[in-house]
Amino acid sequence: MKPIILDRDAWAEVYAAIRKNKMRTMLTMIGVAWGMFLFVALLGASRGVQNGFDKIFANAATNSLFVWMQQTAIPFEGYQRGRTLELKMEDIEAIQGKFPQIKMIAPRSQEGSVTVKFGTKYGNYGVYGDYPVQNEMFKKTIIQGRFLNDDDVKYGRKVAVIGTDIRDEIFPDGVNPLGEMIQIGSGMYTVVGMYQQGAMAIGRNNEIQIPFTTFQRVYNRQGVVNYVIINAKDNVDIVQFEKQIKEYLKEKKRVHPDDTQAIGGFNLGENLNKMFSFMNGLQLLAIVVGALTLFSGVIAIASILLITVSERTKEFGIRRALGAVPNQIRSQILLESIVLTLIAGLSGIVGASLVLFIVNSIVANGAGDFPFINASVDVTTLGFALLIMIVMAMLAGLIPAQRAIAIKPIDALRDE
Repeated sequence: MKPIILDRDAWAEVYAAIRKNKMRTMLTMIGVAWGMFLFVALLGASRGVQNGFDKIFANAATNSLFVWMQQTAIPFEGYQRGRTLELKMEDIEAIQGKFPQIKMIAPRSQEGSVTVKFGTKYGNYGVYGDYPVQNEMFKKTIIQGRFLNDDDVKYGRKVAVIGTDIRDEIFPDGVNPLGEMIQIGSGMYTVVGMYQQGAMAIGRNNEIQIPFTTFQRVYNRQGVVNYVIINAKDNVDIVQFEKQIKEYLKEKKRVHPDDTQAIGGFNLGENLNKMFSFMNGLQLLAIVVGALTLFSGVIAIASILLITVSERTKEFGIRRALGAVPNQIRSQILLESIVLTLIAGLSGIVGASLVLFIVNSIVANGAGDFPFINASVDVTTLGFALLIMIVMAMLAGLIPAQRAIAIKPIDALRDE
């Protein structure tokens, strides 16, 4: 006896059964297709968002934290509350020497609004004093020229790197800013580079960066910095490391150990870990929702097959009376279950893939900086989902199949 999957009569019976109850079968298949559609679409969308964030953070020092000084809230060792603290270069050098967990460290100074002129055009922009390492930690795309280098800092050169917004606002059309002199405050600076802000760079496209030493001299900061960015090595617990840094600074600045206001901070690594955990949870939710919807659809397949078995009682009785063995009846019901589920599942996959393709095209053609890249589901996952769905369909089909073979031929022939 040849396998049922190669039996043309068996396939003809499957087609006849589906055709006989087209509306009921179609509605049931829509349930399975919708389950697979949700599974693929939700999982693909969550992976698209994850891919987007992976690209954003690809060149960023994610295991980083920001530290700055504020005012004390608790009196300590003769000092009154409300004392304003200052973060100095000597503090940063001490931190760098004490903690071997540090991979990179970058102090920053800033002026919030400085008048910048070129010819007759001018605007107010933020000016930052930086070291070259700052761009290693949070990469900007240099579209012309270069970023600040060690010699700029060493010799206190009056050079500047500007954002594209500044080029558009103060430079006439057709003028290349590279090599031009601009007035920043009361000083003249040579533009050595122009950048397009990266997704994880600090700030916006309307900021100017000059060498840290130049900034300190021009604005008479006397070693005081606004904040420091500390990038820890990959295996360092960034949350615990932040506590250690703050405890050390409290001790150094004679701040009460319980004063939570004196030293400010933003733990980028901790917040990114929370975000990545959320993304993993989103993918798990997509899998669970899709799987449950698939399960409900397969149950619907079992229900319609139970109804079909009841309607075909006399048919099965005649077949049994003519010599059909129980395994033939069982295989026929299981084949119908698998075919219905497979067609519906593949329809859901095709529909979800088409939607993801359209969304990818829309995002790629100008959806701004939304972190959504290549929303897709790999073939292995799709194959595994289809396999599970087929196994579920076989299990669901066993119930009506067992009911079909349990009918005695004589009882089936009496059925009206």
